[in-house]
Amino acid sequence: MTALRILFAGVFHWNAGSSHMIAEYARVASAAGCEVGVSSQLSRLDGTVDAHLPLVDDITWATHLVLVFESRQFLSTQQRELCEAVPRRRRIVLDPDGHWGPYVTVGADDNVGADTGEPWHRLYAELSDVILQPRLGDRLPDGAEFFSYFGMPDIHRLATDLPDSRALPYELQYVGANWWRWKAMTSLIRAATAARPPIERIRVCGRWWTGDPHSDHVTATANEPRWMEDHGVEVVPPVPFGHVVSAMSQAAITPVLARPLLAQMELLTPRMFETLASGSITALWPDLGYLSELYGDDVELFLLGDDPTDTLARILREPAHYRERLAAIQHRVHERFNYRAVLAELLSFTR
Repeated sequence: MTALRILFAGVFHWNAGSSHMIAEYARVASAAGCEVGVSSQLSRLDGTVDAHLPLVDDITWATHLVLVFESRQFLSTQQRELCEAVPRRRRIVLDPDGHWGPYVTVGADDNVGADTGEPWHRLYAELSDVILQPRLGDRLPDGAEFFSYFGMPDIHRLATDLPDSRALPYELQYVGANWWRWKAMTSLIRAATAARPPIERIRVCGRWWTGDPHSDHVTATANEPRWMEDHGVEVVPPVPFGHVVSAMSQAAITPVLARPLLAQMELLTPRMFETLASGSITALWPDLGYLSELYGDDVELFLLGDDPTDTLARILREPAHYRERLAAIQHRVHERFNYRAVLAELLSFTR
């Protein structure tokens, strides 16, 4: 019997979450009884991430093709035709941004982008009968099935082993880009600096928190000039590929801020798992209560709630309480969503 060879295609950049997922899949593939590759013929790569992913130059290598669609469509007409080299029943569409389903909007953001809803539905229906979304709860649209796609990396440090906040480089740190997150981030920083005593050692790692926004996504990446500097926040470029989790562990508190649209749709994101793996105390933005399916009843403890200032101050005042509860969550979530388990679940959708 031919071994399963799973070929992924998508837009993969070194500082984008999906690239880390595929690298993790490749790491555990042999243990899961398959091979994993990334199609150089179908994918859009940035020239840097190429060295971190197992590129495959011939689509006929694959027994199964998994197409990952995030913010935009990426296949040309010729590439769609090339997909036919893998039989339809062995093609899967992964939809982490929720393009399949009813139209959803939050302010100026929506789940279709430049491509209206109908082209997304038409594209997916053309490519596959299997459409997977990382959407929790009972909100899956007709025709989609749940698959987390994102998994939890190996635990870098148990929360109970994290040093005292005074021994860490930062009290609070966010790792990620400003992508529809400016309002939440500035609110969080105001809450942190208003705490008693004030939280002062704050760092943000990522793009578009200062300087010019992305020229093609001005609204999504808008920021206020000098705001971070004026509020004492250290802003640095994105962390190197493969170092997201270890960078998070340098702070006592690491917030999870989801794009508001994805939060409304109750979708999972990479940071929800990476933050847990770091051992840093997770602070969940109030619209993430649906993560009770990961955190269980303890989710309320980590939600910033109506008074983020009080919650942040309490975390630093009573760290042992939070770390003990978080360590139990780390073990439980890793058992269910470690990458070997997640890849095995993906294989269950293959035919």
